[in-house]
Amino acid sequence: MWQRVLPFCLVALMGASTAPAGWQEIAWPYARDAWPAGRAFRCAFASCGGDMVVSIRPKIGFCNCATGVSGDDEVDAVTDLDLITEDFVPAAIGERVTIGGMKGIARRYVLRLAGGRSAAGAGFALATQCDLVVAAVQGAGSREAVAGLLEGADVMSWLNGLLGR
Repeated sequence: MWQRVLPFCLVALMGASTAPAGWQEIAWPYARDAWPAGRAFRCAFASCGGDMVVSIRPKIGFCNCATGVSGDDEVDAVTDLDLITEDFVPAAIGERVTIGGMKGIARRYVLRLAGGRSAAGAGFALATQCDLVVAAVQGAGSREAVAGLLEGADVMSWLNGLLGR
């Protein structure tokens, strides 16, 4: 599990979703950038082993069709952790994962936040055909909880619709 961290602020809650138990959908917490906004979810310590916010979005056409996610450098570059903070450092080497039929790498980080605070974080970069699905995690909790969110029927249906699967 990722280390316990200080609480963080959330944006106003969105309407109901059918996210897996323990997860609550929240408004996309980041400013607009080159990619369309995705979906964001919050999970409390009791349900996920730590308080977490997870943002998920596909990056269509942004993955090497032949190799998929190639390594930790790629995970560092694509997983949207820079939306949380520009100052993040790897806490471990990445681990190969398969989530919802997508193969990629999950990697833990230390996020250095405003005011000198630190938080646990993680990045997931998952390949599907020539597309990429990324998830940025702020907070402590289990990788299994994040995988459960990503593999949930609501998120998979949304991703499959966007990815044409």
